[in-house]
This record gives sequence, C-alpha cells and structure tokens, in this order.
Amino acid sequence: MKQTIFCFILVSILFNCSCTSPVKSRVDQISATAGNDSVEVKLQLVSKTIAAPVELNVLPGTSHRMLITDNSGKIWMLKNDSVLPEPFLVCNNKLGQRDKKSPLGSIFSVAIHPQFSSNGKLYVCYAAPSLLHPATGKLVVSEFTSGGSSKDLANVQSEYRVFELEGENITHNGAQVAFGPDGYLYISIGDDQLGDSQYVYHGQDLNFFNGKLLRIDVNKKPYAIPADNPFVTTKNAKPEIWAYGFRKMWRFCFDASTHQLFGADVGQEKEEEIDIVQKGCNYGWPLKEGDSSFLRMDSSNQSIFTPPIYAYTHKEGICVIGGRFYYGKQFPALDKKYVFADFNGNMFALVKNEKGNWLRQPLKILNKPKDPFLICGVNVDENNELYVMGLLQTKTGITGLVYKIVKI
Repeated sequence: MKQTIFCFILVSILFNCSCTSPVKSRVDQISATAGNDSVEVKLQLVSKTIAAPVELNVLPGTSHRMLITDNSGKIWMLKNDSVLPEPFLVCNNKLGQRDKKSPLGSIFSVAIHPQFSSNGKLYVCYAAPSLLHPATGKLVVSEFTSGGSSKDLANVQSEYRVFELEGENITHNGAQVAFGPDGYLYISIGDDQLGDSQYVYHGQDLNFFNGKLLRIDVNKKPYAIPADNPFVTTKNAKPEIWAYGFRKMWRFCFDASTHQLFGADVGQEKEEEIDIVQKGCNYGWPLKEGDSSFLRMDSSNQSIFTPPIYAYTHKEGICVIGGRFYYGKQFPALDKKYVFADFNGNMFALVKNEKGNWLRQPLKILNKPKDPFLICGVNVDENNELYVMGLLQTKTGITGLVYKIVKI
C-alpha cells in the first residue's frame, strides 16, 4: 500500500500534463522526415525491489558501484548489478511521521561530487516540511558524505543543507541536481501549478527561482555564486539563475563530447520539448510550450525566446523524460546520439543531420513488458551503456523496475 502511494505521488509530480487534443506544430512534420530505421534493443532486468526508481548515478573512482534514486525517499547502492539489502541513504525516516499521501520525504535527484573518491560528498534534492508554514513544504538540496569506513552507506548525520526553497507547490516542482563539466552544481526547479488555479507562474520573473536552471558553487559554504553567471549584476534578478523559462525540466545532461547541456522540459497541455540550454537564455514558459503558445502574448515578443531543438505533441507521447548521450560499445547505431524516453514507455534517439535539424529515430524494445511500463529515468553506467527505470502497472499493483538496455 505504501509503495502504491509513493508511486502515485511520483506520477502526480512528473505527469501533470493534460492530454488534450494535440495541436499541429512543426515537429509533426519534422518527425515525419526522420529516419524510420529503428534500433532493436532488449531489456535485461536488474532490479524489481525498488519502489519508485527514477535515476541512476555512477560513483566516480569506484568499480561497478552506482546509486539508484528511489523517489519514495531512499537511495540504493547497485554493486556489481545487484542491489544491496540496506539502503545507502534514507531521507523519509529522518523527517518523522508524515501523511502517507504527502510528497514530503520524496527524493527527486542525486548529484555525485566530481571528487567523490577523495571527499565522499553527494548532494540530494528532496521534499521537506516547512518550518514556517506547515501547510506547505520546501525543496531542499543537502550535502551528505559516505559513512566513514563504509562507502556503501551514507552518513545521515552528516547532512548540511545547501539550498532551501519554500512554497505551496514547490514539493511538486523538484527535478534534478547535477554537476557540470565546470565543477558547479546545476539545479532545475519547475513552475508547475499542479491544478492550483490561483498559482502565479514565475518562469519569466528573474526574481523567483521557479521555472529556472540554477548554477552554484558548493565548494564554499553554504554556496557561492560563480562570477560568470549571467544575472550577477542584473537588478531584481536571482544571481543563481543560469537559464529560465522552463515548466518542469525533469532531467538534463551534459554531452560528454561537446559539453552542451540538453534539457527535457515537461509540457502542460500541448507539447513536450528538448532544449539545448545556454547561459542566460529564455525558453519561453509560460508564454511558450514547445513550439506552441500557452499564455496569450504579443507576437513581437516571441523573438526573445530560444526555441527547442525538438518537440512533439501529445499525439506521440505524454511526458518527456529525457536521457543521455550514448558513447557505449553495444549499439554502434546509437553512437553520439541523444537517447531519451517518454513516460509512456517509448524510447528514441535524436541525431543532428547535415542541415542542422534534429531528427528522431525510434528504439524498438523487442521484449517490452505486456503491462504498461512507465519510464521515469534514462541513464548510463561507467561503460556508457544504457539503463532505464520506472513503474510497471499491473492488475495487482505497481512495481518499480530497473533494466539494462542490451543488444539482441
């Protein structure tokens, strides 16, 4: 019962999209010209014991050790492709007894410090209760260290809170934390109203963190603002902001080759989008949603928005999950391509053609489960091979699954 409740919370947090009749956009025409040759893959089961797996991270400086983020409030160690029986870290217990239907205690994402092998530090983004306003919550990014002599466990008592943001909907707007190749920590925060008709969108307001991608230096306490952040000297702007105009950038990643930042922004009513996120750029939300308009605006303002490199309507999917660039050895056909998924269980690869357009290529999963498998995360291991994780919906309940993508 508890597992089902946490899975329901995850679905609410991630998939607050209204699947209305899709609008026609340029992406429907672009996808029609994309390569139709699918890449055939198979799923190899790694775990079916984690309640709500949403993310996988490799521990640098170690061998065959990865962390799996469990949205239900735990982090698990995957060692030699086996999940250890004791959680690496438990967040929900440390918050005390809470309403089981509440998202408080949910973990959204984990970022491993680039020098983890020497300092043992990792950063966890989770939902915590508000001390000032009990009816609301807050989004917390905390630093933890691995536990003393055992690097298979985190030291819960080592928590140091780096960043906190309170708000009525903030516990449903948590997304990802990750270190960039520059050594700074990036934090994506959503601007999703979650059915609150009184909610005021802040994606275009630089005086709010909602709808933004932040960039901070956690090597100084509590954190420092990098001097080259784009709005450091801008009046009435948060200096932490790196880019803005996002609804809910659930996942983002850096291409290991080009260092470009790719973000998957979850749509509301019309479209899902993938962006190349650049310093100081505005991606349009809530005025734009993918290639379509969301809120009414003056057409003369559209030129200030950076368009997505790829978007698709709800005729083709329901909620973009995002993914990673592939540099593994099993699938030469996917080399250097951005492999991503939709919540509906479908997977694709994006490739840039000679004209500069990003085209979609389907991945055909030959042994997809008969029951609906809702993908919540796509990541890679130390060998850059692909893993997917998510929720299997059966008549008897919901099961969290972690798969490795393998060749046929």
